[in-house]
Amino acid sequence: MNNYRVSFYKYLCNSDGHSFKCLQRQIDVQSDEPSQAIVLAARLVDNERINADCVEVMHLSGHHEFEHPAVYSPARSKQVWNRVA
Repeated sequence: MNNYRVSFYKYLCNSDGHSFKCLQRQIDVQSDEPSQAIVLAARLVDNERINADCVEVMHLSGHHEFEHPAVYSPARSKQVWNRVA
């Protein structure tokens, strides 16, 4: 089992009309792979309320240092990630 930090983001616009990514919720889970970590985290988060546009999955090493995140977003890639029900 690996430790992952799953972050749920919403794209918002600032007063100048520029889009930015706003963290809505972050949760640590244990799973065998990143895609399973998303499913587990989604079960623990009320996504209907936060309505996330994007999810980042970050592998946590044994020393709690971060590696490069994997980003799942319906707007940025062809990988299918629908808003979690």
